[in-house]
Amino acid sequence: MPAVVSVTNVSKFYGQKKVLDGVTFDIEKGEIFGLLGSNGAGKSTMTKIILGLEVPSDGKISILSGNTGPGLKSKIGLVPQDVAFYIDFSVEKNLRFFASLYGLKGKVLTDRINLLMKWLELEEFRNTKSDFLSGGYQRLLNIAIALIHNPEIIFLDEPTVGLDPKMRQMFWDKIRELKAAGKTIIITTHYMDEAEKLCTKVVLLKKGKLLSMGTPAELVRKYGGIKVVIMQLATPLSDIDLASIKASSVQMNIIAKGNIIFLPLEQAHSIEKITGLTNKIMEKGYTILSSTTKEPNLEDVFLNITGEHMKVSE
Repeated sequence: MPAVVSVTNVSKFYGQKKVLDGVTFDIEKGEIFGLLGSNGAGKSTMTKIILGLEVPSDGKISILSGNTGPGLKSKIGLVPQDVAFYIDFSVEKNLRFFASLYGLKGKVLTDRINLLMKWLELEEFRNTKSDFLSGGYQRLLNIAIALIHNPEIIFLDEPTVGLDPKMRQMFWDKIRELKAAGKTIIITTHYMDEAEKLCTKVVLLKKGKLLSMGTPAELVRKYGGIKVVIMQLATPLSDIDLASIKASSVQMNIIAKGNIIFLPLEQAHSIEKITGLTNKIMEKGYTILSSTTKEPNLEDVFLNITGEHMKVSE
């Protein structure tokens, strides 16, 4: 199956400044594809080039097997981070206006509006002035406008910035439903948990270069690092007890900071090591208040590859 979007050795200069440096990747039909990177990584420039709003200085972009020209805009929908509608229009009037740009009218348009309003839970706001919607529902209106012409490819720019947890989860559900309907979705996001839970494939960008690409699970296995058990004790381990535990037959490379114990589990026999550490601590008379396991995740991947921290969530 040919890629829906194919990016081949794309570079972009603004004057002497190179903001994209030989970036190559393919996006398959039905993927939720994540463009990840901190500010200045090149995400926005890459998106503009794919959308045809910028021309690459070098390299090639192919969308829908080379489909270009006026017909291409009907295949693409963009959900921007900021408000992209007329705040003095009602919800329905906005949808009708933007639909007119694609030539939609009559029963086809009415059915499409009714479907989107029901699906995005906007029905009760049909006649509400768009400026009076909450931030979350304004974002839903942005989605409705982007989908009014039933595009094949949907771009979402930082889709959940500023949303409360409930609305954020609703957005995630709607994005998954779009994928289930066969849409191809491209997301730019700062949030690693969002990318890890939603995306089928991600690329990591830094200063215009593509550092790595793969599924979140693949990248976590390759670059995420090790699992760590974190134990909180009622009192700190004494230096003598810490040395004794480290020298025990269990051979644990533990780290103690105050009353917190860290046990990296890069080695085999992790269950035996956890059990052994727990027994040793209790044998020496210490009380364990809590014990948690920190699994490697996409945030660890980004830190290990780029040396930068990204947001886990808001």
